[in-house]
Amino acid sequence: MDAVRVLPQVARAEFDIPTETFSIELKAGASTAPILATIKDMGYTPEVLNAAPAGTIEITHLRNPTSTALRDAMARAGSRGVPLVIDFGGPFCHLCRKFEQTALKDKQVVRALAGFELLRVDVEGDPDAVRDLDIHGVPDIWMIDGEGKILARHNGYMTSTEFLAFLVGTVK
Repeated sequence: MDAVRVLPQVARAEFDIPTETFSIELKAGASTAPILATIKDMGYTPEVLNAAPAGTIEITHLRNPTSTALRDAMARAGSRGVPLVIDFGGPFCHLCRKFEQTALKDKQVVRALAGFELLRVDVEGDPDAVRDLDIHGVPDIWMIDGEGKILARHNGYMTSTEFLAFLVGTVK
């Protein structure tokens, strides 16, 4: 199948049939939502390995989230005077589980996270949070200050070292 011809938002696609893996590069500005939905409908688990750099955040401030969990976590972060780190993922996502088993259990990361409010969101269990922050692929990690200002975002897997740098490098 010529994915580039069938899906106009695709700039390039590579398939490895024996391993059932593929990579898709989207055209600039194209939404990932229809591609990820199609991949999931085909019975595969979409995993974002590389995504747009954090500087391309379109949402700059989160006001009045519809997600109760998100609203409560923002209130806790605000009352503690610490940033909120939101980890969007799900049990269907191999890289999310790997992040949980490695980075979130790393001793240095655990110590660093004491200075943050952490909210882990199952994208299938909290559609309001997904809608509030326009999440299209997981893992997706956001950092928000107590007032709802978006400080940073990383879409894709991070090692313990990368996640620690994300935490420490964003809050100075």
